[in-house]
Amino acid sequence: MKINRKVLSIPPHISTSWKNVASLHIQNEGGEKILVVTLENESIIEVPNLTDASLKEVFEAHTKFLEQGEESSVENKQNQNVTQKTPLQNPFAIAGDSNVTFGMPFKMDGLGNIGDFMHHNQEQANSPDLPNDMIEKITTVGKAIGLDKQLESMPKAEPHCNCPFCQVSRALHGDSKEEAPAESFNPDEEVSDDELSFKEWDIKQMGQDLYHVTNPLDTSESYQVFLGENLGCTCGHKNCEHLKAVLNS
Repeated sequence: MKINRKVLSIPPHISTSWKNVASLHIQNEGGEKILVVTLENESIIEVPNLTDASLKEVFEAHTKFLEQGEESSVENKQNQNVTQKTPLQNPFAIAGDSNVTFGMPFKMDGLGNIGDFMHHNQEQANSPDLPNDMIEKITTVGKAIGLDKQLESMPKAEPHCNCPFCQVSRALHGDSKEEAPAESFNPDEEVSDDELSFKEWDIKQMGQDLYHVTNPLDTSESYQVFLGENLGCTCGHKNCEHLKAVLNS
């Protein structure tokens, strides 16, 4: 079981990112507390047999995730306001040398605002390669204002980054893009939805409207689900998770 501000993982019932969780609530059945997780796709997962401490941990983690989302939203709005009020600066300007500075922004036909290419942007590190003719036009402007004569003082491209700025900087410096090293495991790195997916049931169609459902962690736990005129499962429960698993497959 793994519960933190990013992940809710309680095998064999559920393993997903908090962003896929719409709501949580506790349901009492025969004196037993059952955690009911409603997902954004309207699927409902019931998790029984959790201790009070585990239930508290689940709700606290979900609360932290929601609070973090609200803080990020407020911070983004503040950053947008600052960006709108702050004049665009030219990071290629070299201190003490007015010969290589120029007013920003200005336009180039077919390129939009060249100011977009004048600063490193880590969020665009995986951008596709710019067309060669676009690179040539931008570097031509850079050379026209003397940037090619001040290469040692100019900001260099960040290693392994392919944002527009770094592509232009490499072209001016005559550098090639460095290959990124093999990825190492980072426990704090964001986990994708595909990596978080957990296969709860193996489902095999046995005939028309008849399915065989097996627990992949315990093959002795298996059921027959019928999707004909009268929906049903050999577990004997109405609207059971085995029936839902087949319907969602």
